[in-house]
Amino acid sequence: MNSTIKHILRFVCLLALQLLLINNLHWLGAFHPYVYVLALLMLPASMPRWVEMFIGAAIGLLMDACCTTAGVHMAACVAVAYLRPLLLGQFVQDTQRIVTQVCTATVGARPFLLTVATLIVVHHALICFLEAWSLEHFGWLLLTTLISSAVTFVLAFLYDRTQQ
Repeated sequence: MNSTIKHILRFVCLLALQLLLINNLHWLGAFHPYVYVLALLMLPASMPRWVEMFIGAAIGLLMDACCTTAGVHMAACVAVAYLRPLLLGQFVQDTQRIVTQVCTATVGARPFLLTVATLIVVHHALICFLEAWSLEHFGWLLLTTLISSAVTFVLAFLYDRTQQ
C-alpha cells in the first residue's frame, strides 16, 4: 500500500477512535488520553519540517473543530511537530536512512518509546495548561497531565505492537 494512503488511513482511524470512543468515555472526569497524536508521531522521519508542522496544524485544527476548543490542540500539535525531528535526532542513532514510518520496527524500541513518551507528555501538558490558562491548581494539572500521558502512552505502545 502507498505510504501516503497508509498515513491518511491511520489518521482517519485514530481520529474516529478519538472522537467516537475515547472522548465519550468518562476517565474519572479529569483524564483525557489523546491517541490522535499518534498520526503525527508516526509520520516518516525524513519528512521536511515545514510539511510536518503543516500536517500538525491541520490535525490540531481538525481536532479543535470537532472538540470546540479554541486552538488548544492546534498549538499542541504544532509544538509536537516542531520538536519531533529534534528528539528523533537525539534518540535515533542512524538518522541518515529513510524511515517511512516511525515505529519500533523501523527505529528500534528504545528510541521509539523515548521519543513517543516525551512528545506525548509535551502534547498533554500543553493541552492541560492551555485549557486551564492558569497555574492556580498546578498539582492537579500536573497529575492530569501525567495520568493522561501514561494512558495515551500505553495505548500508543499497544497500537505500535499491532502494526508489527
